[in-house]
Amino acid sequence: MENPEQKQGQTKNIGGAEKQERIIFAETVKKSILDTFPFDTKEQKGNFSAKFEPIIKNHDELTDIELIRNIRLVLASLENTHTKLEEKGSIKYYLEVPIFYKAHKYWVEDNSLILEVVSMDGIAIDDLMEEKMQESGGGTADYKIIRALRSLMCSQVPRSATLGVKKDGEVSVFEVPFVFKKESAVPAISRRVVRGKMLDQQTGYLQIKSWSGNVHFDGKNVADLVEEGLVPLMAAKFLILDVRENGGGDSPLAEKLAGHFIKKKTHYGTVLKRRVQTDELVRSELELKPQGIFLDKKVVVLTGPKCLSSNEMFVMMMKDTGVAETIGQATGGGSGNPKSFEISLRGKTYTLKVSSWKMIRKNGSNLEGIGIEPDVSVVTTSEDVLHHRDVELETAKEYLRRDV
Repeated sequence: MENPEQKQGQTKNIGGAEKQERIIFAETVKKSILDTFPFDTKEQKGNFSAKFEPIIKNHDELTDIELIRNIRLVLASLENTHTKLEEKGSIKYYLEVPIFYKAHKYWVEDNSLILEVVSMDGIAIDDLMEEKMQESGGGTADYKIIRALRSLMCSQVPRSATLGVKKDGEVSVFEVPFVFKKESAVPAISRRVVRGKMLDQQTGYLQIKSWSGNVHFDGKNVADLVEEGLVPLMAAKFLILDVRENGGGDSPLAEKLAGHFIKKKTHYGTVLKRRVQTDELVRSELELKPQGIFLDKKVVVLTGPKCLSSNEMFVMMMKDTGVAETIGQATGGGSGNPKSFEISLRGKTYTLKVSSWKMIRKNGSNLEGIGIEPDVSVVTTSEDVLHHRDVELETAKEYLRRDV
């Protein structure tokens, strides 16, 4: 039986108009990146441009699916978290019970029971992830795994996945359906984006899952919800800010919180953006300004590989200015302020996102692909995962107790 996906993508005997459309598509992707991406050197830019030549030359030998994949592989060679090509408006289905990655293994939760995932549909999960990671350009090693895992948990059709799961050395089967749901980095229109509480009489805890400007609740944005969340924590001597699940959003919203911990304008980073007219990188300095009430507290920020983009800028605002100590794991390693381009091919519309800047930390190091190492690194073990231990939070609490 023929694979229906391959049959749909077949391109033999395509006409001249279709050939021209494919060439225009590939050329448009290439030009959009060459005009926008912050290449370090002209040589790097030229090498990237040359990678498109085989695709354009041999386009009529590829199916549509192969053409798109080859272009994505070239984009991945940029090693940039924010440069990618995605089909617009396609219906996607996601695993109803998500797989997560911790302690260098893959896990799934079933009625509060944590199970190690070793395969999906009879194929070793490590092999599946290796294939997916070929298109995961940029970021730290752990971020690439998280991004590839997100792709693995997505399907174009509704179906069930057969997971091979291990518990106490025994492997069994766990069926999980792919269901339709709108993928979002945050729970939309919900206070769950920001959650605060007192952990004890001296320690406040505030979790922030997004800096997105699209999140609203009763007319309030994330920054407003953060301000509300801070109110019950004002009496706390210590403050733990948990941004481990935060993939970014709008940096001005993050600046509002970080600005509570400084008394004067403070430099925290630099961006390099390409000027098309002169084909050179132009520097812009990033400054944090005081915001409202000054909070004189000892602050810890919990970080991890899901921290990306504007959230990494927040970590820079807090760590690189000396305001806070960071505890956990290295951040994802990517900030791009991407520009979007819509390009059509054979009745489908694709969105090309291209990073428009390069982020430099206050200490002069690049952010892309490196991330921000924590002041206190925490190692999570398989036993910690199986017993639902939040080792990073416990480490933060112990760290703060030293001053009690």
